[in-house]
Amino acid sequence: MDYNFVRGQFTEAELEAAIIGLFQEQDYVYVTGDTIHRGFEETLLKDDMRVYLSTRYPDLTEAETETVIGRLENIPSAPLYQGNRETFLLVNEGFDLMRDDPGKLALHIDYIDWAEPESNIFKVVNQFSILARIFHRVS
Repeated sequence: MDYNFVRGQFTEAELEAAIIGLFQEQDYVYVTGDTIHRGFEETLLKDDMRVYLSTRYPDLTEAETETVIGRLENIPSAPLYQGNRETFLLVNEGFDLMRDDPGKLALHIDYIDWAEPESNIFKVVNQFSILARIFHRVS
């Protein structure tokens, strides 16, 4: 693939294709956003998260898996800074999951496998549409 672009002499589509190609060279799976089955308000790829969690933590129950996903999915978005900060900390540091079975010890959950990066699911996705909900406060 030719990555030698002259300033102003390439299209947005060519630039997008070049960037996608660079990610594919790093073993990312390329997916177009319109092929991902989800609600347009959902930003988390829950099927990928379930696969990751079942591989990394095979003894999680289905309910515990949904709790782990819900912990990330249900972070309030307002105020924006606080929501972004909480998401950043949760994704980077993980959390301790209290198990459904009281006989089992709490389990530290990491959303990213830092020790074995190849255990993560890497995707490059383009044209991923998100429906934003805007709420107005009426005084």
